Amino acid sequence: MPAVPRPFRRVPSLLASLLVAVPLLAACTSATSSPNPSGPCNGAAEQSAPGFYPDLERQLPARVDGQAPTHVRSGRYCSARTLGSLEKAGIHELQFAGGALPDPQNRAAGLAVVVYRAPGMTLDELADAQANGAGNTQGVAGITAQRATIAGRSGIRIDVSVQSGPEMMFFWPTSAPGVFDAVTGIGVTEAQVAAAVAAFAPTGAPGTASTPGA
Repeated sequence: MPAVPRPFRRVPSLLASLLVAVPLLAACTSATSSPNPSGPCNGAAEQSAPGFYPDLERQLPARVDGQAPTHVRSGRYCSARTLGSLEKAGIHELQFAGGALPDPQNRAAGLAVVVYRAPGMTLDELADAQANGAGNTQGVAGITAQRATIAGRSGIRIDVSVQSGPEMMFFWPTSAPGVFDAVTGIGVTEAQVAAAVAAFAPTGAPGTASTPGA
């Protein structure tokens, strides 16, 4: 989950990191040795650990098609390097929890289930950061972003075309302000993504987002 200043690196890298048990969202950033969620973030690139935000981890699906997420962890991002365009939008701390659903036949493929939380953050802002991060990554042949409904949840879908295969992200709002659920996938089918979306608790709110710029 390259050390250059762009929004969130790119979510497919997030998933690849989860699949090999590396911290979420920003590959090659260093987590603090003893993260303290009750203390100030102080502009840390990343603070994460299993159980960092247990309330967010409890919002992840317990199972998807009979498979339990692995490498579950949570944390937060507070630096310009890891927040990217969110910082420009006035978001100075992004909290998250996530887990991996690796493909047993292909270690480079699979799904990640994620929950994001930041007071005042909108779905557009979150998806814009992800789409721009993907579009600025070397090796990306194309990217599309559109409003979509998957498994009854209305949100924003981002598809990324790379040589290794199709990669996609889907973000949607929950009923809690500033909290969003997400599924990301590498080399997976539409049915697998839909099953992962459906596995989240039924807290999705009607989507009102516009398509983010890529």
